Amino acid sequence: MSHTHWDREWYHTAARFRQRLVALLDAVLGRQHTGETFLLDGQAITLLDYLAVRPEREAEIGARLQAGTLEAGPWYVLADNLIPSGEAILRNLEAGHRVMRGLGAAPPPVLYCPDTFGHPAALPSIAAGYGFGTAIVWRGAGGAAHPASDAFRWHAADGASVATHHLPPDGYEYGSALPVEADAAAARWQRMYSVLTARNRTGVLLLLNGADHHALQPDIIDAVAALRDAAVADAVVQRASLTAFADRFVAACRDVALPVVQGELRDSYGYTWTLGGTLGTRAQQKRRNALLERALLRDVEPWLALSWLHHATARARGIASDGTVTLAQLPALLNIAWQELLETHPHDTLCGCSIDHVARAMDARQESVQSQAWELRRAALNLALPHDVVTARLRPISLDTPQALVVRNRAATARGGIAELRLIETLADVAVGPGSTLAAPVDARSDAPPPQVSGVLVQPLDARVGHQRRESPQHYPDNDLVRVHRVVAWVPEVPALGLRVFASAPGDEADTDLPNTVPAVRIVESATAVMLDNERLRVTVCDGRVDIEQGARRLESALSIESFADLGDSYTPSLRGEPERLTCVETVVRHRGPLRAAVRLTWESVDRDIRVQTTLILDAAADLLRCDVSGMNRRRNHRLQLKWRTGFSDPVTVADAAFGPVERHVARAPVDSREAVVPTMPMHRWVTQAQLGDCVTLFADGLAEAESSPGALSITLLRAIGELSRAALPERPGHAGWPSPTPDAQSLGRFRARVGCMLHADDADRLGMVSRAADALLVPLCGETWRDLDPASTTTQIAGPQLHGAALEASAVTLAQRGDGIILRAVNLSAAVVQGHWQLPHDGPWMVTRCRLDETPLDSPVRRDARVAFTAGPREIVTLHLTVARLA
Repeated sequence: MSHTHWDREWYHTAARFRQRLVALLDAVLGRQHTGETFLLDGQAITLLDYLAVRPEREAEIGARLQAGTLEAGPWYVLADNLIPSGEAILRNLEAGHRVMRGLGAAPPPVLYCPDTFGHPAALPSIAAGYGFGTAIVWRGAGGAAHPASDAFRWHAADGASVATHHLPPDGYEYGSALPVEADAAAARWQRMYSVLTARNRTGVLLLLNGADHHALQPDIIDAVAALRDAAVADAVVQRASLTAFADRFVAACRDVALPVVQGELRDSYGYTWTLGGTLGTRAQQKRRNALLERALLRDVEPWLALSWLHHATARARGIASDGTVTLAQLPALLNIAWQELLETHPHDTLCGCSIDHVARAMDARQESVQSQAWELRRAALNLALPHDVVTARLRPISLDTPQALVVRNRAATARGGIAELRLIETLADVAVGPGSTLAAPVDARSDAPPPQVSGVLVQPLDARVGHQRRESPQHYPDNDLVRVHRVVAWVPEVPALGLRVFASAPGDEADTDLPNTVPAVRIVESATAVMLDNERLRVTVCDGRVDIEQGARRLESALSIESFADLGDSYTPSLRGEPERLTCVETVVRHRGPLRAAVRLTWESVDRDIRVQTTLILDAAADLLRCDVSGMNRRRNHRLQLKWRTGFSDPVTVADAAFGPVERHVARAPVDSREAVVPTMPMHRWVTQAQLGDCVTLFADGLAEAESSPGALSITLLRAIGELSRAALPERPGHAGWPSPTPDAQSLGRFRARVGCMLHADDADRLGMVSRAADALLVPLCGETWRDLDPASTTTQIAGPQLHGAALEASAVTLAQRGDGIILRAVNLSAAVVQGHWQLPHDGPWMVTRCRLDETPLDSPVRRDARVAFTAGPREIVTLHLTVARLA
């Protein structure tokens, strides 16, 4: 099978590689050989890159794809699949299919993953959800725990499986540059045949003719003829497409008993390089990616669904005559934001193993997506409330104007309690243009008390003065000087995936007491220690030592920060010597309750080239200790970890991953392995150690590397390295990539993270408790003042879908990609059958269709009212398509 493996950016930028891509595809399209096929890797973005330069060839590209002589997809980009969330993996597939549909074609029926640095345990479920009967993988399989076979049946936890072809040790380039001379072809065939047949189970061999950025071999017809002659006694050699191979492979798998593989594929030790050490490289970019994914999934898509559920005018997707953004534009704009974020997901990009120019381009894309997400959220909320920005722009605002506080609940369960709010006061109008320097002075102090919200207890945190604009498509912006107060508040219950609107105005009397059932959090100081206590959790800080008590559970000296010398490269750590433990040099009380107590610890290295501040935060009624990390790194060539002691000598480790938890073990490499095992692991939202009925769970907001060792859980804050690849590493002799200096990857400068720690029981509700705690930390109740929203004319509560069922976790609430309606997706985190239901905000009536992940119906539509019941099998991903029932 002729192909190219196209790393879109790596040791060159995407723009530079695109120049070569255009020449490559021009050459492919210029050939007129009957039946000749070419695989443009497993990603569709290469088609867009080519058509950006050659738009006049779109019809020809479409015709070639439809005829099967050119293949691309199913992915939008060949992404890393261990770092992104499960929903981001689905968005990648959907974007790839969208490109192919736009060209009138479909991708090959193969989940093609030729160079990903490992694969999630849920990938067979994803394959089944898109109708793929075949997967092709290389790295991640072949280790000591896997069968010595080029074909296996890969099972997911929900029972889905996919026939998987495993590439040979040299991967997708094994059949590159085939010779045309008879003697050379015979010698090459003997070498290849011995390797391929040693592991073959099906009688079908796949020889990939191509390599990184390789164009189609010009004399491939003669080379295949020579190979056919050389192999005549052993095999029938045919040129084939990826689709043709998949058909033959699936048919052959039916006739043999394939070995079974379960779980993640993260072990190629002794077979080929696994390259599992990239998880901590350029750690802040990985963290920002997780924040952006979460922003789109939890703070944009649900509000689009909310507007669809409540407003027939929004469902109509009409174009607004005044230029306001509506559902006529928002789905396409959301897709564009996702596509730009996905452009940062190729494994060389997101894993951090590219040159600095590529990393800077990733920074720019992430900044762009952040800006788009903010505007998408605002537009979606305007529709959901609803809020007419054109009329509101005409509403005069002053310090005395009643204003609305809009609180958002980004979880699929109703929640009240602690909310993080931005209360905004309008101080003065700020003119722009000639004469604007003559504005009268105003009180711009940042230490003024915050506005009060009627019936809500507020605890100030800090404030700043700045500018804020009110905008509409019919007016110039109204620029105002404002004072923004950051506060925590105790709010009444907010509907699931919904909104609650409160009135706020100067002069309102503030609540000063918490409900009787909620103890206030308090700070107790002595000459030697500071204690935070909310009657559920007690944290004591003394001379840099942090002790945590939760019921009968106690952790002593729970927190430390360690730096290890790391002489590795972007792919592989190479740790040296003993770790340096940073010293706590200062302890300062930041907040004293009654809603939030906080103590800031400052840590420094001996040479004072690493400085880290960890702010321990305990909220009223919280079961989780939050730790906000900010630091300054001036040290090169080291790894910095935040380490939490667990006290477990022989724990079981379970971690969050794509579409549900997985149990994790450190792989064991054979003695002849060319690569040492990297003991760290991917980190999504949480990782748990459990032993003898007790658990310690560590949460993080996007740092992608964790480590579980006897007695401790650690998170990598950063890896400071200065080379893309080094050849002389004892852990991995030889270059893994093209050597290039990467001074930006030294991660000099500021870094941040939000983590949390929870002590709890290993009981039946463990997974549900951890899921709720993750939401409390990562998507807390939040809100801000809408200065031009009139609270008197706004609905006070707008409810979204609420998920019910033990161990069920909401995965997506979003607009359908194919046709009208919304998608409700839930994951059963447990190994038991669960009866669940979505409670909708009103009776509709609705038509509900159970469907695959790609929205292909599995059952006939069923008419439902506000209660949409379903059964979720063990670890099943349940996707429901909801539309409005038509009246008879």
